[in-house]
Amino acid sequence: MAETLLLSVKEHIATISFNRPKAMNTFDKVMADELEAITDQVRLDQSIRAVLLNGAGELFMAGGDIRYFYAQLEKMPAGVMKIVRTLNASILNLMRMPKPVLASVHGSVAGVGISLMLACDLAIAADNTKFTLAYSGIGVSPDGGAAFNLPRLVGAKKALEWIFLSDIFEAQTALDHGLINWMVTPNKLEEETQKVIHRLAQGPTQTYANAKRLVNESWQNSIETHLENEGKSFEACSVTADFKAGITGFLKKNKPEFVGE
Repeated sequence: MAETLLLSVKEHIATISFNRPKAMNTFDKVMADELEAITDQVRLDQSIRAVLLNGAGELFMAGGDIRYFYAQLEKMPAGVMKIVRTLNASILNLMRMPKPVLASVHGSVAGVGISLMLACDLAIAADNTKFTLAYSGIGVSPDGGAAFNLPRLVGAKKALEWIFLSDIFEAQTALDHGLINWMVTPNKLEEETQKVIHRLAQGPTQTYANAKRLVNESWQNSIETHLENEGKSFEACSVTADFKAGITGFLKKNKPEFVGE
């Protein structure tokens, strides 16, 4: 049983919850190891059709565990790359997961919490959530893909502003700049999260997997390569049960029942 994370699987939905509420769900070595193992498990489980990432208690994640790093100060940089590479494996698992991943955030999202949120495909937030990159405040540069994903969403200058200054910004700002997809009142967060994640879990899973891969690979591919890959993905989707259900439902004016195959 994991010490720092909770995993539940129900109705083809895997819910991964950061579970160190007394430590503000801060990220430490144990959590890094457990998150890699759990995201590996979820990625390979074909019965899972959607993934939800959230935080237990009063907030999503307050960044890295400062107490852990303080205890390691005299040993730096020993062990740094090990924990970073473990985190990187989880980031790649989330970004390459062949199923949609939704982050549901509340309270505070700081440092590596933002990196993990950005690695998810979609995000919903309570409207009183506070965000900060936080890294420069402790004299360190970003990790977990923040310096890769953030400028692709908000542009280099805005990304560097948030990285350099570590200012706190509101959920409305996160929404305006595309860091989150939806903003709801705190008392509606769970209800609206469940609506979105169930909709994803009942969708055409192979279509989502192909679309996610195409979007993620578009940054490094030429337009010629991308167009060819789109064609191959369309071809692969055209033989799925969900494509048949979608076409048949459209013509018969019925809502298709997708099975994820």
